[in-house]
Amino acid sequence: MIELRGVTKQYLYGARVLGALDMRVGDGEIVALLGGERSGKTTLLNVIANVTDCEGEALIDSEPLGRKPDDVIVVFDDLAVFRNRSFLYNLAYPLKIRGVDKAEIKRRAQAAAARMGITAWLRTKVKNAPLIYAKRLGIARLFLRECRVILIDDITRGLSAAEAKELWGEVAPILLEKARDGASVIYATTDFAEATSVSDRIAVMHSGELKQLADVDEIYNNPSNIWAAQALDTYYHFERARLEDKDGTLQIVLGVETPASEANEYSISAQHLRGKIVGDYIGKTVYAGWRSCDFAKDGERKENAEYALRDKESYLIRTESGVWVRSEEKKGCVCTLPVAEKIRIYDFENENSLHL
Repeated sequence: MIELRGVTKQYLYGARVLGALDMRVGDGEIVALLGGERSGKTTLLNVIANVTDCEGEALIDSEPLGRKPDDVIVVFDDLAVFRNRSFLYNLAYPLKIRGVDKAEIKRRAQAAAARMGITAWLRTKVKNAPLIYAKRLGIARLFLRECRVILIDDITRGLSAAEAKELWGEVAPILLEKARDGASVIYATTDFAEATSVSDRIAVMHSGELKQLADVDEIYNNPSNIWAAQALDTYYHFERARLEDKDGTLQIVLGVETPASEANEYSISAQHLRGKIVGDYIGKTVYAGWRSCDFAKDGERKENAEYALRDKESYLIRTESGVWVRSEEKKGCVCTLPVAEKIRIYDFENENSLHL
């Protein structure tokens, strides 16, 4: 089991990359780190791999990971390969420095190359090969020796969409295989499809913070904060709102402006949230959020469509004000109010969910 306790990384010039992060990854579990650029994914993997220092503890079976370097295999974002050397040299090197005899090195290297379809490239220098083959080289290292922990950093980055899909189709079954053998697998990605395809849980990262760690259904249905909600729905909509208690009925007032203009406000019943909101937020400004597929089909607040994009079996309609509405059909005008039961409420200051 991997266990991170209060892991914090701060550079001497003051920039904090990770902040007091706690996480556990069990044996045979696959966790995807999902986040944008500079969200802290790479730094977190480097901490676990013990290639960068940190405050806090990074443990494997209650012992510091630094004491068990052979239990970890890392596929870095830059692949950490010798670009002026051949594919064969790069596969042989980690075995050579561990004192494996030449015959066994050759056998393992050839077997790993065959597994990733790079046998024809063994005598080629990495710098002369297409990027996708260099990435296959990085993954081939997973077959060179046994390990307890596998860390992979954004393996499809830099590839074309077609190449990324092709490579992930090769990598995903390998991660499942390694997890079945008992390895703890953590991989970083910016791609929602990759994050959800094989992971048991997703760790949503933003600005060095772990926003939520849960399975995809839990994050989708009960996001801990706006950032987690947006991680699984790029077009997740949220806006300033106000909670009110009118004649014993809890209501969410949308269209709240500063200063408020009652003519543009819309009250929606939130009685189903009575007793399910943390603390007393009546009369206070909050954020109301809902998924792009949870807009009402009809309602008082409507906008003209600027354009519509076909997205698999639905349309993504962008309104003139920039709201994205997911719809089963292409429309010239859409409602921008939500289905009442689908609204979630967030703290206006920290953007955390207020739901019990």
